[in-house]
Amino acid sequence: MGPRRWSCKLEAWRRRSPSPTPSPFQRGPSLGASSRPRGYRRQGWLKKIRKLQKSTHLLLRKYTFSRLAREICVKFTRGVDFNWQVQALLALQEAAEAFLVHLFEDACLLTLHAG
Repeated sequence: MGPRRWSCKLEAWRRRSPSPTPSPFQRGPSLGASSRPRGYRRQGWLKKIRKLQKSTHLLLRKYTFSRLAREICVKFTRGVDFNWQVQALLALQEAAEAFLVHLFEDACLLTLHAG
């Protein structure tokens, strides 16, 4: 439903309802985070999701991921610390993020089809 259709329906709704309760757009200052209707917050999240889907940069910080990878390596090699090449850490991070994105996409599809 495009913005034009929504505005037409909104105007028709305003004309029809002479009820004594105020509409969500005419309320006073609210105690919540925003005085806008709830749909605007969802659109903000959708904009952020679309922006992240278009980008190709890494989502996790490189230094944080390298610390985690080194910590896991030390844990599984019984205290022996290996020297990691930068390209190896970046390849590992790319693979981990691709796996996590695929996992979250599948989880989203499962929630949509759960009923």
